[in-house]
Amino acid sequence: MNKNHYIDSRGYKYKNAHMEFFCPLCGTQRAVITNPHLSAKNYLQIFLITVAITACTYSFWELKGIFSFFLVWACFEASLRINFRKEVPCPHCGFDASWYKKDVKVARTKVNEFWTQRGIDPNAKFEKVHTQENMQGGEA
Repeated sequence: MNKNHYIDSRGYKYKNAHMEFFCPLCGTQRAVITNPHLSAKNYLQIFLITVAITACTYSFWELKGIFSFFLVWACFEASLRINFRKEVPCPHCGFDASWYKKDVKVARTKVNEFWTQRGIDPNAKFEKVHTQENMQGGEA
């Protein structure tokens, strides 16, 4: 088998996927599980953490501890966005749609860095190898 055949072409079923799509660079089916927006469950968690902080700091802040809500909210937002950003890059080819949307040149350098870290020439042409096993599976 050709060593340039680097992508597993099987499709996976993702549980509770927030977004399913195909990688525009390599064509692999992808899914992002993390929703970058806060849900009702997250707001309940923020409220409970704020109540706990207010109760713990009541002796010296009194009810001013309620304003910790905004700090906790910012922490939740930041953590969700960071987790979402970690899931966006393709693990097969290194393509990151969020960087591509901001700056195409940076996205290209990130993909080239991805391939050079794996010891593969980023300018090489990759071809799908059609073996007897692949053809029996219905691929042409």
